Amino acid sequence: MALSFLFPKQPLQTPVIEADGAWVFFGGAFRTYALSNGPDGSFTSKQIFAHSNPHTGAGRGSTATPPYHWHLFQTETFDVKSGVLCYLLDGKAGKLQAGETVTIPPGHWHTFWSDPAAGVDLVVHITVRGGPNPGFDETFVRNFYGYLSSCTMQNIAPNPVQMLKFMYSADVVLELPLGMGRVANYVLGNWVGWLGGFKSEYPEFAEPK
Repeated sequence: MALSFLFPKQPLQTPVIEADGAWVFFGGAFRTYALSNGPDGSFTSKQIFAHSNPHTGAGRGSTATPPYHWHLFQTETFDVKSGVLCYLLDGKAGKLQAGETVTIPPGHWHTFWSDPAAGVDLVVHITVRGGPNPGFDETFVRNFYGYLSSCTMQNIAPNPVQMLKFMYSADVVLELPLGMGRVANYVLGNWVGWLGGFKSEYPEFAEPK
């Protein structure tokens, strides 16, 4: 847009899509599959975090670990299929073994990561539902991780305005000082993002036709 020349854009790398439908990020460390879209508007994805890769196997400090956040509208359920999922929910730590689930209502702070002590890949199905906006859906997953992976693999720092643009589009609020997450979403992610020419969707991360 009008001020986009003031915000240099990082080059984007088109992800590898494997024969089984997996979208591959961080050089193979993270794989995601779109499993289903329910009649109630829910969306389920399968995500695999490699235990032996520093981008996904370094505990909470892993590159692919989502920032501490909450959802404005959507309820999120984690269903662990293998490995061990560590999570932080409203400041309290927990772990899920294979066959266990946790459901997180809107408005609750959380993040999650693969337990590096498990010694096996984390395979988890994540279902989100509810709200007036699709929010956390396959488009968001591919663009968020696609952008972060592109930056990581090129040793480029992600642009914070771009990251907030993704958050704003998905109704996801980050933990920021003085509780400014929603303000940052609206002012930086929405308005500055628009003026700077940032998008919430890029053709590099679109479903092939």
